[in-house]
Amino acid sequence: MKAVFKLSNLLFVVCFTLLLVLVLAFSGSQQPLSEAEVEAYLGKIEQQSQVPGGRHDLKALRHFLENDDGLPFYTVNLYKFNEQAQYLDGRENQGTGRQAYDRFSAVMVKLLAQQFSQPVFGSDWMADNSNDWHRLVIVHYRSRRDIAEIFISDAFADAASHKWASIEKNERLLVQGLHLPALKWGAMTLLVLLTMAFICLKRRAANKPGKLL
Repeated sequence: MKAVFKLSNLLFVVCFTLLLVLVLAFSGSQQPLSEAEVEAYLGKIEQQSQVPGGRHDLKALRHFLENDDGLPFYTVNLYKFNEQAQYLDGRENQGTGRQAYDRFSAVMVKLLAQQFSQPVFGSDWMADNSNDWHRLVIVHYRSRRDIAEIFISDAFADAASHKWASIEKNERLLVQGLHLPALKWGAMTLLVLLTMAFICLKRRAANKPGKLL
């Protein structure tokens, strides 16, 4: 019985630690970008040689980074795809716009995960679609620092050619959520439930005669 109890204690410590790490990771630093950080990020983006890596609106990006409040946010993205992928380097036979976007998305999801950010919703169906949008995607970011880290990566700059080849037009809204839960709150809930369950089991075991704790 002592061996079983020790094992349960170990499992609790491991699970508790993992969940705590997830909570801290998904919370981020919540420290706004400094002026020096903004300049460093913009400098790295401007130096990217990939085409179309330079398709950032640098003026708008500077305003976005300089007004950082350190808080998480969501991007609400609307896309209309080209019927056929339109690459700026002229390559042909690269499939449809949707297929090109899927190539970009496969890279982007990995980059998001590295920054503890994630897509939270996506759909190809919209009831009132007067603008002929093909896809809606909502993405959660821990901070503006994290999206800047993605933008300066070579993987993003390389994959951006697929994104721009895929899109006929797009719209993006930057919002801060009031009711959409971040993953950290799910991890925190599991943390509380795990602790409560462990305490209850420990009390039950303590009330049983002959049990060694």
